[in-house]
Amino acid sequence: MPHHDTTALSGVIKHVFAHRFTLEAQGETHLADLGPKGAEAFSLSPGLPVTLEGERRPSEIKVTRIETSGREPVLIEHKKPNHAPGHKHADAPADVNVVLAAARKGGWEPKGEARKKPKHFEVLARQGQGPWTELHIDFAGAIYKQKPADAEKWSLAA
Repeated sequence: MPHHDTTALSGVIKHVFAHRFTLEAQGETHLADLGPKGAEAFSLSPGLPVTLEGERRPSEIKVTRIETSGREPVLIEHKKPNHAPGHKHADAPADVNVVLAAARKGGWEPKGEARKKPKHFEVLARQGQGPWTELHIDFAGAIYKQKPADAEKWSLAA
């Protein structure tokens, strides 16, 4: 698991995009993410001066604490990815043929190309004439997550 540096900034919110926002601080613009639950606990608005702490990621700051004058500080916990209980990613090489064979062995018929992620593949598949499903399959061939396929993500015709 990569280590992310923590950072603390004070500045003014410029733009709000649901639970993400831009913060003008120290002469720079930073993208910050409260997460959906954090946005419920701390309302964001352009022009609001805030102080935040969080983990600096390559694309944004995952906010773990945010406060502004006149309000109590809000602590935010970001949940880790949802994997099956006891699931550990295998240290196997990324071989798409192993992944597709595992899907077929599980009774799934893959469609299109598998999408490689850092520790797994995402595969669009279905069983018989059932609904399209997004499978998450680790490099060792274990299917550890199934969810309804997002039509836009997978370019499925209606």
